[in-house]
Amino acid sequence: MAKHAAPFVRCLLALLALTAPLVFCCAVHAQPLPVPPIVENPPAAENPPVATETPQPEPTEAVPDIEARLKSVESQLGRVLDRDEGRIKAPVAAPKPSFQPGGQMQVDSIYIGQNTPNRDSVGPASDVFDFRRARLTGRGEILDVVEYSVGFDFAQSGRPTFLDNWIAVKELPILGNVRAGHFFEPFSLERYSSNRYGTFMERSLADAFAPARNLGIMAHDTWGENEDGTWAVGWFRANSNNFGDDFSSVDGNALTTRMTWLPYYDQDRGGRSFIHVGAAYSFRAEDQRQIQFESFPEARQGTPGTPGIPPFVDTGIIAANNDQRLGLELAVVHGPLYVQSEYMCSRVDQIGGPSLFFQGAYGFVSYFLTGENRTYSKRQGTIDRVYPNTNFFRVRTNDGIETGWGAWEVAARWSYIDLNNQNIQGGRLNDATLTLNWHLNPYFRIRWEYIYAMLNRAPIGPSFAQIGGMRFDWDF
Repeated sequence: MAKHAAPFVRCLLALLALTAPLVFCCAVHAQPLPVPPIVENPPAAENPPVATETPQPEPTEAVPDIEARLKSVESQLGRVLDRDEGRIKAPVAAPKPSFQPGGQMQVDSIYIGQNTPNRDSVGPASDVFDFRRARLTGRGEILDVVEYSVGFDFAQSGRPTFLDNWIAVKELPILGNVRAGHFFEPFSLERYSSNRYGTFMERSLADAFAPARNLGIMAHDTWGENEDGTWAVGWFRANSNNFGDDFSSVDGNALTTRMTWLPYYDQDRGGRSFIHVGAAYSFRAEDQRQIQFESFPEARQGTPGTPGIPPFVDTGIIAANNDQRLGLELAVVHGPLYVQSEYMCSRVDQIGGPSLFFQGAYGFVSYFLTGENRTYSKRQGTIDRVYPNTNFFRVRTNDGIETGWGAWEVAARWSYIDLNNQNIQGGRLNDATLTLNWHLNPYFRIRWEYIYAMLNRAPIGPSFAQIGGMRFDWDF
């Protein structure tokens, strides 16, 4: 209505502004004129009077003052009408969601040698030359309130398979950030940290107890005045497949939570030294009332089931109602020195048999020969990307050949898993690993690795295998 009334009101105001001075002037200046007497045949004057000017009154100052006030009122009313018109106009189009594409490629060359007992225990293993990971991903935000992630892997079974496909609402009261979709459950520093930032080609043997990506919903946030730690809790469909699907109608639910703390963080030097501790717990009602644990000797091919390296320890399928998993974390960075360790275990409520207890652990130390340090994500409570002091280059200049060396890191790890308990004899495995990493820049790495795997599995008994690997690893 304001839109249609505005032209009429403006015309009325303009008319008032134009006629008001005339009316006012007439009211001020109008004087009654004397009425001369009626004289019939007046005598001619001998000396006719000389015409004189009628005195005019002094101009009043009220006219311009009223004009100014009327103009002010018109202007203010016009602004009000304009504002009202703006409220009913079509809304301005919202900014489109942001999108940042990304990806990752890992090409492995692995050679394995087995002694006879090891071959008899796990079967023959073959050398591997393949893509361990081949991924396309995307991240973005919607109006600075919602963030999302999409990702697919073309090297895993299924080709392609789902990676992180989720959407989240940020910075909510109490709940912090709420994420829903297909993603890693919050369990284990090693598993929750991206493989892009890992020290070794593969995660440790204890990673067999860390849940993989599953379909679920999770709330998470930081805590403390300086983001001293993180917390996360989520409900998931246990053992959903690589596409996020779970068609089971028998249990298959998990409640998983994780908390971390930074008792020390060198803020003045950007976290060049810090101490991280954490713990995680998961209660899992088993999908189809079945559970299985297995682990590779920290080396594997991209596509499971193809000729390559088989699992070295394996419980087989266990009938179980549920299992409970616990994880403890420790990481210490002091300049170029880095130490990380975890312990994980699972208590299984076996159907038709005694309760089972399985466990695993690892510890490693790494050192940057070129002086860099491992970085840390306070938002997630995870290890982050390595940034070389000088990126690799080698060019010819007028002063000769100049070279940037990138970052060079050496590391050693021991890891252990025990899948023998009660009536289940899945085997025990110890791995000793040596690694040399060359970070040419923050996004391109070359790794060389040697693994000595010591297996003890019934009915064969002790055996060993030696594995050598090389990986080209880049992301964007």
